[in-house]
Amino acid sequence: MKKNKMGRDTILLLVLTLITIGCWIGFEVYRAYNTPKLPEGVERHLVPLDPSLDKKTLEILTTKK
Repeated sequence: MKKNKMGRDTILLLVLTLITIGCWIGFEVYRAYNTPKLPEGVERHLVPLDPSLDKKTLEILTTKK
């Protein structure tokens, strides 16, 4: 029977990939916790939209076809 052995280069590549992924995840978590908060006055611009349609405007648009 022939044993399958992973080469030294393959193991090195896997280890470096694992380190890279770990650093990437760590950086993203750090960045998520250190994002700046919203500046003052932004909340007044964040108003909910009115879900009702303006029927007069829609009628005007349909007559322009």
